[in-house]
Amino acid sequence: MKKRMVLLSALVLCGCMLIGAGAADVASQTQLTRRAITHFQQSPPEEDTSYPEHTAWKSWQIDSCEVLPCRLIEEKDIWKLIFTPSDYSSRWVCAVDLSAGTIVTPLFDGLDGQIWKCADDQLLLEHSDTYQLCDLNGSLTDISIPHAGHVLAVDDQGYVLCQYPVTRTVRTDSGTMPYTFHQYTLLGPDFTVLQDGIDQYYNVGQYDYSCDSELFYNGLVAVRVGATDWYLPDGGPWPRLYFNSKYMFIDRSGKTVSSSRYDEVSHENDRWFGCHGTTEYLLDSNGNEREQANYCYVPSTWAENIVEQAEKDRLRLSYHTPYRLNIHRDEFCKLAWQTIQTVNPNINLPELAQPFSDCDEDIVRQIASLGIVTGYEDGTFQPTRELSRQEAAVILQRLYTVLYGKIEASPTLYADNGSIGAWAKDSVYAMRQTGIMQGVGANRFDPKNGYTCEQSIITMLRMTQKA
Repeated sequence: MKKRMVLLSALVLCGCMLIGAGAADVASQTQLTRRAITHFQQSPPEEDTSYPEHTAWKSWQIDSCEVLPCRLIEEKDIWKLIFTPSDYSSRWVCAVDLSAGTIVTPLFDGLDGQIWKCADDQLLLEHSDTYQLCDLNGSLTDISIPHAGHVLAVDDQGYVLCQYPVTRTVRTDSGTMPYTFHQYTLLGPDFTVLQDGIDQYYNVGQYDYSCDSELFYNGLVAVRVGATDWYLPDGGPWPRLYFNSKYMFIDRSGKTVSSSRYDEVSHENDRWFGCHGTTEYLLDSNGNEREQANYCYVPSTWAENIVEQAEKDRLRLSYHTPYRLNIHRDEFCKLAWQTIQTVNPNINLPELAQPFSDCDEDIVRQIASLGIVTGYEDGTFQPTRELSRQEAAVILQRLYTVLYGKIEASPTLYADNGSIGAWAKDSVYAMRQTGIMQGVGANRFDPKNGYTCEQSIITMLRMTQKA
């Protein structure tokens, strides 16, 4: 890949990159951009809460021009500004540093231009199907996209999804024909190819073309690769192309982690599922599969009435709770927060704990600030990691202490006491003493087994009933 380093002043960059604009236009647009910077320095961009599914920002009017801000790098106060005149005559876009009050990137045509945040605080600029990396000092590096493709999305860690056209001979109801469609390439943060020739990328959410996207979920992405047969039904205004490849899972290194190929996949409640025919499997972040009953979203018979009561008391994970699956760490935090709000809504809360490197959810940070949960030595929280029974007991004891004070441990030991970690024993027996969390039968606690969502909901209900 040929690289060309160019260091230009912001004003020269504006003049060079703003296609079809005269010197007066460049000057006026630069002036408007600087006025917008001053405005947002004095009145920081406001979040638009009318879009709960993703972060959006309120626009601002200046001289009959709408300015839409979008945060690119929060810790550096780097923003993308999109300028749209009321007559739509010359829309332009650029990145700015609100802290320094400077224009970081060239101003260029916003109709065919885009800016994404990449790894190492670099910005990826798209303009007229050409791509460059720009650092925060304005230094530009030419970038080549495989197959002369088009960037669809860049995630917050700098992974890039591209698409490019291919032509194949496809079957139709009346014979065969050449047909052009898109395949995809997944690039790493350094723009190396992780996976090429992707027939279909499973899009869990929607690409947020304005700012950022998420490509990997639970550390994995599901792709279909290797089609050898394509079928295009005749007729219809929106023909759908069918192909014979199946889904596999790859991680952020580009490694295929799933030993199986799946007819269909889905991602619900931060969990990956794959199907072979009518059999559904739950997959972990390493691609290991576990056959899963189709009725996991229905509470067990023994738990049904209690779960119903808990949800009436506002102890609910979601409207589609996987009751019979093991609960995740962040889900347990959500239940803990609901329990606190039920028992003591006026509790004195400390400042939010610092975000973990892999989790910045406010609820998790609030529960961490109360000392109820902690992260790992590497600075992660691992929000989608399944919680073991002994881990759940530790969190429950800390929650109980916050709400009610300390409790003595039960003197009656479980038969599998030797399997309980030394760090968890006090908590396990404290919860036994309260009756909030009991064993699994035959005087066993089964400390290393998972703790299900329905079990978690029920223990939190018991916690509220201690008030």
